[in-house]
Amino acid sequence: MRVLESCRVSLPPDSAAEKTLTLTFFDLIWLYLPRPSRLFFYEFPHPSNHFTTTILPKLKHSLSLALQIFYPFAGSLTWSPSSAEPQIRCVDGDSVSLTVAESTADVNHLSGNHARYANQFSPLVPCLPSLLDSDIAPVLALQVTVFPNSGFCIGITSSHVVADGRSLFHFIRSWASICSLGGDLSPLSGSLPFYDRTVIKDPDGLLKKIYLQEIAGFKFVVSSSEQGAELPVERLQATFLVNRTDVDRLKQWLLAHCNDNETQIQKSPLPFSTFVVICALTWVCLIKVGAVKSSPTKTMEHFVVSADCRGRLVDPPVPTTYFGNCVTLCFAKANRGDLIGERGFPIAAKAIADAIRRLEDGVLNGAERWISESGSLVEEGAVTVAGSPRFGAYEADFGWGRPKKHEVVGKGEGHFSFYDGSDGEGAVEVGLALSKPKMDAFATLFVNGLNVARRIHDRTVMV
Repeated sequence: MRVLESCRVSLPPDSAAEKTLTLTFFDLIWLYLPRPSRLFFYEFPHPSNHFTTTILPKLKHSLSLALQIFYPFAGSLTWSPSSAEPQIRCVDGDSVSLTVAESTADVNHLSGNHARYANQFSPLVPCLPSLLDSDIAPVLALQVTVFPNSGFCIGITSSHVVADGRSLFHFIRSWASICSLGGDLSPLSGSLPFYDRTVIKDPDGLLKKIYLQEIAGFKFVVSSSEQGAELPVERLQATFLVNRTDVDRLKQWLLAHCNDNETQIQKSPLPFSTFVVICALTWVCLIKVGAVKSSPTKTMEHFVVSADCRGRLVDPPVPTTYFGNCVTLCFAKANRGDLIGERGFPIAAKAIADAIRRLEDGVLNGAERWISESGSLVEEGAVTVAGSPRFGAYEADFGWGRPKKHEVVGKGEGHFSFYDGSDGEGAVEVGLALSKPKMDAFATLFVNGLNVARRIHDRTVMV
């Protein structure tokens, strides 16, 4: 790896006066958690000098224009000793760190779906300092790595405090659109980010007070040194692609269990979502391979998922373009013995579907316990998932084609990512990192699950 340039990309001159963006209770949940990183690989069969002279200037210029619209990404997260709470501060001259590098690594290997050593991605990931190191910290860092005559990669590390997945991908797709259209901002006029925090209701500021007290002693704090630390050498990272046909067959597998009262989710018709069926299969496989903590006395397994509240909060309504965090936490649980048994898949699906359905009773029910409950469950060995096929990870076309691969890095063994597939035809991708023995076992179980769904479908067709 050779660094070609380290620079900062600013907003266009005089485009932003000083602004302060308050944090809601939705934002505070993520204050000291690891900053998520992701990589977008693109094919580009040209030499490095062609990239740096023709492509890089366009990426920089369009980034500057995108930051004019998504200005919080150029700002800083601050929490001075004299302030009661952190905030996002934006001033004229704000900028984002951009590293440009050249690598001789095999980009086809890195951008594949097969198992690769997770620490091979580390050189492609930009570092982002933590608020733990200072009372002011940047919220976005970028790195562009060119692989001569084969491709390039855009690495993004962002603070979850500033933006959830939906807001982050709104920015990424907008940046890509501006770049592909040569700086034209007009197509974005109908989907500008919405910054008004008053739509997030917190009666008497109670939730914010609770969260500020709890994060002060949050036991899952990670330092910047841990954020940039090398992943365990033996950990592998792989992506499991499930095409639309297999997704439908998994849904049919669940439908085949409808008449069993133990696994019945609700009376017909059963709207099994793609999210539920993929998460259920992945959860069961991770439990079976021992990806999370276990003990002889552990009888229950837990699954934690975040769900978008845009569209669910209606008084007042929260726009789909709301910028920031607007996700609720859902907690599913099931008996461990049931999950690893023959009917583990439908039982897991029921548990996850029930957890999501409870949102109908109120998306903020139990919100005062979100931090404490999620923290204790993760400590005990809960499985967690991040992402959504609705984010459009493969829609980030900067003018040179869709990404060849979108990769989320830094995942722990009890965590997996879930996004749309690269084919654009309804496929989905499950990404996870495990030790080699666990990865091999997971792959066998996951593929077997898909094969069972295929056999059930074939029998149904024959009947």
